[in-house]
Amino acid sequence: MKWLVVLDPIEGLISRTDTSLAVIAKAREKGINVDTAAIENLFFEKAAAVVATDEAGKKRMVSLDDYALIFMRKEPPYDLAFHYATHLLSLTSACVVNRPSALRDFNEKLIALQFVNDMPPTLVSSDVAIIEDFLGRHGGGVIKSLDSFQGKSVQKVAATDRSTIVAFTADGRRPVMVQKFLEAVFDGDKRVIMLGDTCIGASLRRPKQGYHANFANSEALRTQLTEREQDILARVGPWMLKQGIHFSGLDFIGGYLTEINITCPTGIVQISELEGRVLSEEIVDYFTRLVQ
Repeated sequence: MKWLVVLDPIEGLISRTDTSLAVIAKAREKGINVDTAAIENLFFEKAAAVVATDEAGKKRMVSLDDYALIFMRKEPPYDLAFHYATHLLSLTSACVVNRPSALRDFNEKLIALQFVNDMPPTLVSSDVAIIEDFLGRHGGGVIKSLDSFQGKSVQKVAATDRSTIVAFTADGRRPVMVQKFLEAVFDGDKRVIMLGDTCIGASLRRPKQGYHANFANSEALRTQLTEREQDILARVGPWMLKQGIHFSGLDFIGGYLTEINITCPTGIVQISELEGRVLSEEIVDYFTRLVQ
């Protein structure tokens, strides 16, 4: 069996904690031939293909149809290069995780709006006055660029912070997401890893300082799902599976769903260490069953 993992340059990844590298290593350990490539290595001439790098570091041109599975792991931001890459990945008969059409259809901030009743009070708008009104009614909040990730371009804001709102919206020309600020973030942001429609692990990310809760800037702690969170997952999981989303990371603060990450969710190494499990093996086994 042969797999392709599309990701950022390997030399820039942290081998001890990177989810992509953990999955690649486990797949190779199980005898799967895994090639890697960046999105700029994808191309089309009569068929979708790639200039892939094998385990030995040798580069060669390979038809995407030669792979049983393609794992799309390019980190955000979702830009035109990423967008065009998903179109090329749609032209192969290989199983692509996550489904390219899902990556195109669902922005990582906006996808959670399918479950708005499970979210904190949320607004998406580019209108400065509408945003100021929302923040005034909710005693402030956080403002997020729709292409941000790992807590980047996320800022606590008050209704009076017009300069910040103007900057985030490009003076009313670019939509943003605004959510009520949840004090529970200081206790931690819960990352839940989903494989298909099933939770395979979770970790509470408690900020070391400030309110940005992610694995880079937070203490990773063991945690359990609350009854409310389990109920939300019971509805979100089947919906995502129907969209062809097989690997995702959901974020909860104080029991509220805040984001659904589908491009490059992280955390399996940290959760494996906390729970004494090997999530990379569970993922590889699931992918193997998926292509069979």
